[in-house]
Amino acid sequence: MREIDISKIFWSKCRTKLLEKFFLEYESGNNEWFHMRWLSRDLDEQINSIKRELDSLTELWILKNKTELKKKIFFVNTRFYLLDDFVSIFVKSYNPIEKIKEYFKNKADLELIIVNESVKTKLLNPGKSILDIFLIWETDKEELWTFLSEIFYGRKIKYAIISTEDFYNRLEFWDKLIKNILTENWNIYLKDNLKIKDKLDWIE
Repeated sequence: MREIDISKIFWSKCRTKLLEKFFLEYESGNNEWFHMRWLSRDLDEQINSIKRELDSLTELWILKNKTELKKKIFFVNTRFYLLDDFVSIFVKSYNPIEKIKEYFKNKADLELIIVNESVKTKLLNPGKSILDIFLIWETDKEELWTFLSEIFYGRKIKYAIISTEDFYNRLEFWDKLIKNILTENWNIYLKDNLKIKDKLDWIE
């Protein structure tokens, strides 16, 4: 299936990011308010661009706003007549791969990132992969869990993190689970300092 850049339909990247944020939060059961500065930081967009798009989306009745504590806050208009259609578009087109790449880009001591392609449709289907994400890394698991919860809008994500030493120990003893994870269909190697992908024939 050919993937579509829906920002070309919705006029601008900033507007697309806003619509995606609001509609996916709404679909996940969260229609809480967001204020401009928080959205500017979260979406990495200029505050003036955020303000312009929010005002425009409010004029179109896609969003509503109110003022609390001298701050204007925005939320989805649940009476918008195309609400279900818009939610469906953003759920079906959502692809978290670039967000995952960006998150891990400058992380230290990260030797391997494998993401199963099934994460692209995680909002629609839990998938049947052994794992969604496999990492060889020394990290704060709570921080990672928070990030994954945010970008998958509360969906359950199957992931595993092990150390380099533990990984090689398991391979030495022909650990079946590790071999199955590494050789699973539709794996995407986002980072592979250990050149594991080149050794798959040997692992199998």
